[in-house]
Amino acid sequence: MYPSKFEHVPVQSIDDAITALEEYDDAELIAGGQSLVPLQKTRFASPDHLIDIGDIDELQYVEEADEAVRVGALATHTEIQQAPPIKTHAYLFSECIGQIADWPVRNQGTFGGTIAEADPSGDYLPVMQVLNPEIELTGPEGDRTVPFDEFYIGMFTVDMADAELVTGARIPKLETVAPDAAAVGSTYKKHAERSGDYALVGVAAIIAVDADETVTDAKLSVGAVGPLTRAEEAEAAVEGTALDGDALDAAAAAVREAVLPDEEGSEGEYKEAMAGGFAERALQTAYDRATENL
Repeated sequence: MYPSKFEHVPVQSIDDAITALEEYDDAELIAGGQSLVPLQKTRFASPDHLIDIGDIDELQYVEEADEAVRVGALATHTEIQQAPPIKTHAYLFSECIGQIADWPVRNQGTFGGTIAEADPSGDYLPVMQVLNPEIELTGPEGDRTVPFDEFYIGMFTVDMADAELVTGARIPKLETVAPDAAAVGSTYKKHAERSGDYALVGVAAIIAVDADETVTDAKLSVGAVGPLTRAEEAEAAVEGTALDGDALDAAAAAVREAVLPDEEGSEGEYKEAMAGGFAERALQTAYDRATENL
């Protein structure tokens, strides 16, 4: 199937983009097109106007800034993955991006488009939930900054007004997530039917430990198994432990209880089991990386 007819509206600045969003009633922003174009081809999205923001240079950056790494909305997945500040201070983000689709998608797809789409099967969401970066938006009323846990409302739904656009984010450096810890480790684990496919389950984990290798703080998020799930009971199960087998078993059980697969019967049970298993793997890897840093 082909997209329905639309008008292409190129813009050169953030102000021009906002003006175009206010002018056209049925319009969508486009940059890399890796989120929107597939929806157009299946007619799940049929905007009359496509406002092309791909040439707004001021939104194309990845840079270190104090306790965060600043990422522009038009930074591509590949640019983020390969950026030294991301590799050094938010490695799980780089690890996540390496599992998104394939090279063409990662080279074209942009941070802002992925975040604004909020696809529950996307790989970014669990990582964003455990890191909770500040999302930067600009609209007719000016600039505002919203923590991710407030920006993300639910499947395909975010806190963004009709004439607003995502301009970037401040991703906290991993070491600032648990500033009193002796060391911090993280990871993103994904299971898909084939390499490059959407996740059947995606798990992001951050583990902080003290000098005795005891878990002082845990953050765990499960995506692609129904709604995005912050597994707080699983986090509590491993905090205060040296991540032994009993703690991991308890965390896996808590994850299986917390997730809400869209599927019923054996397929839903399978996804619950996969979520528990990958949560165990993610917690163990994050813990190992933390203790290696002591």
